[in-house]
Amino acid sequence: MADFPLRIRTSADKPYEEAWPRELSRRAKSGELIRIRHGCYVDAQSWGQLEDEQRYRGMLEAMTRTARRPPLFGAETAGVLWGFPRPDLPPDIQVIVPVGSGRKSSNGVRRMTSPAGEVSAEAMDCGLRVTDKIQTAVDLCLIYDFPWAVAVMDRLLNTKPLPAESRKCPVTKADVEDVIALLPSGAKRRKVRRVLDFADGSAMYPGESLSRVYIAELGFPAPELQYRVMDELGLAAVVDFWWKDHALVGEFDGRGKYQKPEYMQGKTAAQVVIDEKNRENRIRATGKNVVRWEWKEATNPQLLLQELTKAGLPRINRRP
Repeated sequence: MADFPLRIRTSADKPYEEAWPRELSRRAKSGELIRIRHGCYVDAQSWGQLEDEQRYRGMLEAMTRTARRPPLFGAETAGVLWGFPRPDLPPDIQVIVPVGSGRKSSNGVRRMTSPAGEVSAEAMDCGLRVTDKIQTAVDLCLIYDFPWAVAVMDRLLNTKPLPAESRKCPVTKADVEDVIALLPSGAKRRKVRRVLDFADGSAMYPGESLSRVYIAELGFPAPELQYRVMDELGLAAVVDFWWKDHALVGEFDGRGKYQKPEYMQGKTAAQVVIDEKNRENRIRATGKNVVRWEWKEATNPQLLLQELTKAGLPRINRRP
């Protein structure tokens, strides 16, 4: 599995050596290895240095290697594999099984049928089977609350993939509607269509999507997304939010731009901060005001209300 950096050792590695399973068990008892699933072991020290998502992906690979049939990962587990936004890592591994299969959940694995009815599977580059991207997004919209569901749908519809994401072709709202139509109940179809109606593929990051939901719920006017600010030198910036009637630019500052190499593009954190300051100066020189907020405001409507109100943005509807 390309996304999991550690070697997983199993009894199947040396099928003709009867002592091999006992050797794995002995090394686990000594603390050299750690068992991550029945019959699956990895280096204990290296495992302890992994991030939570890497460990979760390791569990998926371990399950795949020991399963009689390749599992079909769905719901929140499929969301992790596709890279969709999420409030937290799933508490278990979620796999899709046929209706009436009788297979029960156990050992940290939840076996479920797809909320979207008919299952469309896809093989990922890492070799894992997963529900296809559109169906996974629809399933997540039925699981998450409205703000996080919008974040998922925004990512699905976005036509500019993130640096770590590849995409064969853009997904349209019509494509999503085809999957929604297969949902087995009117309540489910209405729930996902509400998300789809609000979704906008111009949003780039989860913090922007969550912010946009709360901006609407708080009764502020709807902003224009990914607005191009021009000055005498040309393009000064592409900003997250723009309120033309109030000459106000809104920027969500995620930690990624200051910490993750794929966003920093070889620059130091200090240089990124300097570049951001110069960028904001160019925006303000055009006569526009700028309000910035971070993750704590993007996930807390009352804090976001305070920031936008201090910036002079009026609420046009106090009971949205």
